[in-house]
Amino acid sequence: MIRKSSILITGASGELGAELIKTLSQNENINLLTLDLHPLESSISNMVADEMVGNILDSRLLDQINLEFEIKEIYHLAAVLSTRAELSPKIAHDVNVNGTINLLELALKQSQSQNKKIKFFFPSSIAVYGVNNKEQICSEYDCLHPITVYGANKLYAEKLGIYYSKYYNQLSDNKHLIDFRSIRFPGLISSTTIPSGGSSDFIPEMWHSIKNENIYECFVDENSRLPFLAMPDAIKAINQMMSMKPEKIKSKIYNVTSFNASAGEFFKLMKELYLTAKISYNINDTRQKIVNSWPSNINDSLATSEWGWSPAYDLNRTIREYLKS
Repeated sequence: MIRKSSILITGASGELGAELIKTLSQNENINLLTLDLHPLESSISNMVADEMVGNILDSRLLDQINLEFEIKEIYHLAAVLSTRAELSPKIAHDVNVNGTINLLELALKQSQSQNKKIKFFFPSSIAVYGVNNKEQICSEYDCLHPITVYGANKLYAEKLGIYYSKYYNQLSDNKHLIDFRSIRFPGLISSTTIPSGGSSDFIPEMWHSIKNENIYECFVDENSRLPFLAMPDAIKAINQMMSMKPEKIKSKIYNVTSFNASAGEFFKLMKELYLTAKISYNINDTRQKIVNSWPSNINDSLATSEWGWSPAYDLNRTIREYLKS
């Protein structure tokens, strides 16, 4: 059987996956293969060569993919997000940890059959941090004390990626490698996708709610502050990092960020565009506690020094050029 050379994206129907598909599909030489629990929206399904509906915990399905496709890169985006993970920690662990092991094993099999490195992208999160002082600006090795199962899952999955890309081979004398690369994303803001399930979603939710209904009920207090990134910058960061030669990616796990607005500051800027907009605060204690455990800002100088990261969208440009357009 001749296997189809492909790039695999799991969790492809999510907000990050949909935007990544739009970008990667612009290269006519790339065959995109997606795996998700749900069918892709019609707006992006025609950009994908092979679409599979299924579960990353289904070993038979992953074996089928391994047999039918020659995978060059894996973008493993499938996950149970922070708020939902707290409601079902066992399910979250199964998907976020065991699912990641399944994809790393798939990458290892592909590496062995192709006799070359397989690039593996894993989106991590600021949820890996746990701080007592929100004003502390965290670098990659600071404050790794997550209070959520989602954050713990993400941190452990990072460690798994490092293990499979370094120590697995040393311990087993395996000559084949996984080229693991990870970005710890802050809150992401998309102009097209209404988010769900993330504790950092108070700002993107605010944008879509006020734009569509002129009112928003915020689940955290007005002083809640987190680092954020516009979706075009998130895609830019992924593409930039994944295009770098392996010798440039020394640290493998990187922070990226742009601005760190509070809920109240973001609403104030929205009021300049939607003069009659209204906001109320109905604080969810669990989500507020989660947000309070994450740093108000992060240090992304490591990504800047190793692969030239620099965001294109600050807060004002995100609102006035990206979101408003």
